[in-house]
Amino acid sequence: MRRYLFLTTLFLWLMVGGLSVGSCQSTDPTSKSQDHKFREEKKMNLPLELERMLSEGEWRAIELAEQLGNKAWPAIKNGASMSGYRSRQVAMACAGRIGGDTAGIILAQGLSDGNVNVRLTAAAQLSVNPPENAKTAVLETLSKSSELDIREMLALAAGYLPGKDTMEVLRPLAEGKDVLGFNARSALAKLGDPEARKQLISSLSSKEPRVRYETLAQLRYVNDRTLAKYAKDLLWDKASALLIGPERNRRFRRVCDQAVDTLVYLMKLSPPFPTTAETIYSDSELLQVSQMIK
Repeated sequence: MRRYLFLTTLFLWLMVGGLSVGSCQSTDPTSKSQDHKFREEKKMNLPLELERMLSEGEWRAIELAEQLGNKAWPAIKNGASMSGYRSRQVAMACAGRIGGDTAGIILAQGLSDGNVNVRLTAAAQLSVNPPENAKTAVLETLSKSSELDIREMLALAAGYLPGKDTMEVLRPLAEGKDVLGFNARSALAKLGDPEARKQLISSLSSKEPRVRYETLAQLRYVNDRTLAKYAKDLLWDKASALLIGPERNRRFRRVCDQAVDTLVYLMKLSPPFPTTAETIYSDSELLQVSQMIK
């Protein structure tokens, strides 16, 4: 349910690198050696550039961290403890992008940060890519935090962290009628809980189009191909569900549009037209998907 916007990569550096390779056509061995040395120096300086970006809270650091991989960790660890909250916030996003055990340590630390923006970013990263070693922090925060937004995201994180302890934390939350309860039920369904799956499927028959629409999205989170048949039943449900687009040109996205996205995801379809989270599909496109899943 959360949407995350990640900024562009190091365009200038790539452009300079491209020019270096493309324009240096000389066969002079000295020239080639110097060009190689220049590129190697660039690579060696990238971790320092990442640390600079983190110190200034630049979101472009995320792309550079992904490019550097494990070489990015020293800078990210430093960023996670810098005095500026924006530096720590970007460090959380960098850690989430790379993932793994080191990310788990940093993101768990972020859940108890003194700044709400850092806590929210850590929770957002954990909601889609929670390392196993962050499980204790996820469940404790989910149980004890008073911040609803963070708990809503961590309920989704719990769905990736199986175990009796996870189920015990999620079940009381799943009784709620709010977003937290909905996410907790979805997490239980992802973990294979029969009652939660029954409730999730039942929500696809809700009288409210928005509920049907959001439940279809949760089927992608549960990510079980056997649930695709329920999305198929809503492929021609043209009830308006969600306003999208700029204020002067807003349109309703329908339940059937979400059904297309869910079927494409669960069944790994490759329709002959682009699918996006804001596309309103034509009848012919709905028909094409219908024919692909027969």
